[in-house]
Amino acid sequence: MIYTMNIKPGQNAKVVTEIDLAKELIHVKNSLVYEVNGPTVILAQTDPPVLKSMHNGDVVVTYLVREEDILTRYGFPAYIKEFFDDYKLISSQSVQAFAVTRTAEPALYSIRMFYRVEPTSRSRLHMYIYDKKVNILDISLGGVRFSFHRNLVPEVDAIIEIHFDIDGKTYVIEARILRIWEGDNACLRGELGFASAEFQQVSKALEHVLSRKIREVERESRFNETFL
Repeated sequence: MIYTMNIKPGQNAKVVTEIDLAKELIHVKNSLVYEVNGPTVILAQTDPPVLKSMHNGDVVVTYLVREEDILTRYGFPAYIKEFFDDYKLISSQSVQAFAVTRTAEPALYSIRMFYRVEPTSRSRLHMYIYDKKVNILDISLGGVRFSFHRNLVPEVDAIIEIHFDIDGKTYVIEARILRIWEGDNACLRGELGFASAEFQQVSKALEHVLSRKIREVERESRFNETFL
C-alpha cells in the first residue's frame, strides 16, 4: 500500500541512522522537521549529532500521525543530501540542520526493536509509572507494552516518566504513550487497562543494561520452551 507524504514542519521526528542486525540494536536520534519541499526534508541537527561523514548515507525518517485517536508511526528511507551550519529559521535564528531526500513513499514503520520479550516474575525486571508498579507485557529497546490499574489513567500522546528496576538498580526514561486499549475480559475492563509506549531517548547505560536483560529473558524463554 502506498501512503501520501504526511510529514509536516514543526513535527517531531526520529531518525534511524543505523540498524545492527547482529547485535539487534537500532540507533535512533531525535529531531524536528524544519521544512518539507517535495521529496526533500530539512531536519534539526540531533544531539548527539548526525556526523558529516554520513553525507549521502542512508537513514530512515520516522514520525507519528494521529489516526482515529491512535498514534501511528510512519517512516520513509532517505539519504542525507546536505548539512547546514547556519540554517535560518523564520525567527532569523541560525541553527544546525541537515537535509534528506526521500527515496521511497512513506509507509507504516515500527521503531521497536527486532524482538520483544515477555519478562516473568523471575526476570528481575520491574516497571513503575506514577510511583506505581505496572505489569510488563513485553519490552524491547524501542518501547514497552504494559497493563495498569485504571486509577493511573495515562493519556495517549502523553510523555510519562518510567522507572525500571533492573537487577536491583533503578533507571529512569521518558516514554510517549502511543495507544491505550481494553482487554477481552469483560470482568476486568473497569479495573485493568493496557498501553503501549515508545521510549524517547535511551541512554547508553540503559541501552547496554536493557539489551543484556532482553537477551537474558530470551534465553530464559527458550530454555523453558525446551526443557519445561
